Amino acid sequence: KPCKALAKQLQKQGLCPAENDLMLSVLSTIGETPGSYSTKLELQLDPAMRADQAGKLILHRLLDIMLQNEAGTRTGTDTEFLHDFRVAIRRTRSALSQIKAVFPLRVVDRYKTEFAWLGQMTSPSRDLDVYLLNFDEYRDSLPAAMQADIEPLRAFLIKHQTIENKNLVKALNSARYRRLIKNWRTFLEQPVNERSTLKNAGRPVSVVASKRIWRVFRRVIREGDAITTESPADDLHDLRKTCKKLRYLMEFFQSLYPAGNIKELIRVLKTLQDNLGDFQDYEVQVTTLKTFSHQMVAEGTVPPDTLLAMGMLIDGLERRQHHAHEEFSGRYAGFSQQKNQNRFRKLFSSSHSSGN
Repeated sequence: KPCKALAKQLQKQGLCPAENDLMLSVLSTIGETPGSYSTKLELQLDPAMRADQAGKLILHRLLDIMLQNEAGTRTGTDTEFLHDFRVAIRRTRSALSQIKAVFPLRVVDRYKTEFAWLGQMTSPSRDLDVYLLNFDEYRDSLPAAMQADIEPLRAFLIKHQTIENKNLVKALNSARYRRLIKNWRTFLEQPVNERSTLKNAGRPVSVVASKRIWRVFRRVIREGDAITTESPADDLHDLRKTCKKLRYLMEFFQSLYPAGNIKELIRVLKTLQDNLGDFQDYEVQVTTLKTFSHQMVAEGTVPPDTLLAMGMLIDGLERRQHHAHEEFSGRYAGFSQQKNQNRFRKLFSSSHSSGN
């Protein structure tokens, strides 16, 4: 009834009900449609294309994704903006490192340094976003009698999230950031050097991609085979990073391969990555929560019961990390089984003789 009364009053003022959905109308005004945004590369690379041209196409698409998320990252209206912004940065850094001998070394080193800086500027805000997104799960994992005791941690996270978001916006407003984006775009839009002396620049991208993917895959197998129940956490972390390099390479160049084949291999790899990611995440969360507890004490904002609750939360995370470690051998065995190795060999090793 109140809504109907309000509608009548608005009509008396000369306003009419909208004929179309309001959201669709707004999106149409700015030239967008629902579902049009994607972080996928969505590139169709020609296998015969020069590797340096393909590299620039990939990196330009990643820049576009970054810039699509910049405004939302600044406002902080949704944590996914910063997440996608950071992923595009990580992929850019990986492409610069893993697509070898395609761009001049001075260019690669310069922009690896600049994007590493940008990644560092975004890390504190994203870390706090993640802890706040996980907060309800943290609270619910505690005994009912202790759940209220953890609330000061939420207040601490919100306070520091505000601080770090301001620092991030300051970095995005800096001359260094503006110069990075301008110079990077200029480099990507410049025509490639037809007479490049770089080893892989003029080679067909299909050959360069297959050789690199096959080499990184073999490194995954070597590192994974060497891990035992007695291996230190650093060995699992190193394998996680190598798997991420492999995953990014496969996603960069997946249009060069039969869709069903490469998507299945990415799916198999992701199963292993999920386990390694969980192991890493739990370790980082344990270390960070310990740091937060000391920081809260130093700021004088933490009751003793909150420290006890945080201690119990840390114990639970350590148990989860131990469980992830125990699951690793099964996950890795599934990934590294001979059937999957044969699939990788058939898809990536057959297109070049030096990779066998």
